[in-house]
Amino acid sequence: MRYVHLPGGVDEHSGHGVSAQWSEQTISYNGRSVLYLLTNAVVNTVCCGDRVFHYATVLGYVKEVKKELNDAQQLVSILEPVLDLGEQTEIEKLLHAGDPGVQVSFRCEN
Repeated sequence: MRYVHLPGGVDEHSGHGVSAQWSEQTISYNGRSVLYLLTNAVVNTVCCGDRVFHYATVLGYVKEVKKELNDAQQLVSILEPVLDLGEQTEIEKLLHAGDPGVQVSFRCEN
């Protein structure tokens, strides 16, 4: 899978009550580097107050890091999705060990 690296930072939608911050992170699992996107988002609602979301989207095993530029001059890495459910469980445990409140999901497309 080709992954286009996002610029780290903040995305705020003025007037819509949504803001998000994200950063790319890696964790080591069985001698391989796993890339994930750590995101914190706040949704402000009139009815229910603020809803805070803190989650990690596991993108996959890094096969080739920042190996090329796309047409928009963004860095591209080659990743292998984490498809094995046992490996997903172990990676999720590692992420929870360092950050117990994080919600974890896996991107599984090729």
